Amino acid sequence: MPFLELQPFGVTDAGKVRQNNEDALLVGDGEDETLFVVADGIGGFEAGEVASSLAVEVLKELRPDRSFKTAMAEANRKILAAGRTDEKLSGMGTTVVAIRFGGTQSEPLAEVAHVGDSRAYLVRGGEMNPITEDHSLVAELVRSGDLTRDQAAEHPQKNLITRALGADEDVAVDTTVLPIEANDRVLLCSDGLSDMVPETRISELLLDSPEDPERAARDLLAAALDAGGNDNITVIVVDVKEQAPPPRLVRRREGQSGTSEMRAVEPQVQPQESRTPPRESPRRAQDRARRHHRAARRKRRGAFRRALGALVRGLAILAVLAIALVPAYLWGSSRYFFAFDGGDVVAYQGLPYAPLGFELNREWRRPGVKESDIKEPYREPIENHKLYTESQAQKVLGDLGS
Repeated sequence: MPFLELQPFGVTDAGKVRQNNEDALLVGDGEDETLFVVADGIGGFEAGEVASSLAVEVLKELRPDRSFKTAMAEANRKILAAGRTDEKLSGMGTTVVAIRFGGTQSEPLAEVAHVGDSRAYLVRGGEMNPITEDHSLVAELVRSGDLTRDQAAEHPQKNLITRALGADEDVAVDTTVLPIEANDRVLLCSDGLSDMVPETRISELLLDSPEDPERAARDLLAAALDAGGNDNITVIVVDVKEQAPPPRLVRRREGQSGTSEMRAVEPQVQPQESRTPPRESPRRAQDRARRHHRAARRKRRGAFRRALGALVRGLAILAVLAIALVPAYLWGSSRYFFAFDGGDVVAYQGLPYAPLGFELNREWRRPGVKESDIKEPYREPIENHKLYTESQAQKVLGDLGS
């Protein structure tokens, strides 16, 4: 019987700028050997490292019969509790992206869960597509149409996330289930890769070595380092291969790699018989016409219900979007920027966006300076809406008035 074998490899690096590595990973070494995790800690110094490690420790104990959301909620509670007991850990958090494989013999599946901007991609048939969508302010602006995906990749606030474990008492975890096929390749990564290497280049490197997950992972790491290595970098590549007969289970510890198995069978298709339908009587023809009329009415009612359902789902999406923007708005309320308005320089409190028409800023000061009075290179920070803290904004106001 054909079976699917998982061939993973994971690697992590502190990068060229940061001294410590706040990322953590799990490569099939947990209670569920088909589980793979990338966590990117937030908080600076050792706090982010503690948060990501706590998340991985909890997920390491996740059994196949337990839900991702339950485990993520438990990790969230542990991170918050640790932050309350140690002032140095206060405010720490972590992003998480995780995948586990299972399903039935006839329908192999993978379940993906994520919080934050660590990502999962699927490579199939020579094409790479994202599985996850970032929980970030810029991603929300892309979904609302205020930014394009290319603009988001270059945006100065692309790392402003709207969800993380440890950020709040309740955490919203996105999960998705997708069918798995032989020769699929899955990539999990922190933003240390996705921020430094364009998606087109990531896809090229994944396609360059389809039979070697270790080489693909190391090539991606090298590309991020060559691009500057401004952040911690973590990469896990999982290949799904079909083999027969089943080999013995092999575990390789070197370089965070290994092999595990998932069985699958080909779907059975029953042949359909071809028959000539019997000739209808007049009464049966009338009955069939009445049934057709009733079916047409049901179809019209169904179309109305589907349209109503689409409207309700649209309103629900808008509600979810508004909720997702709340953390960004709260963070943004402590930020300030400058802009030109009708020939005047105006200082604003908040963020320079208006997703779905919802302004994330308010006017703060009008220093009485005209746009024509601003010379280069001082125009660029105003035109690009550079963000400042309140004390920095006060200093800029003083410089403008002098």
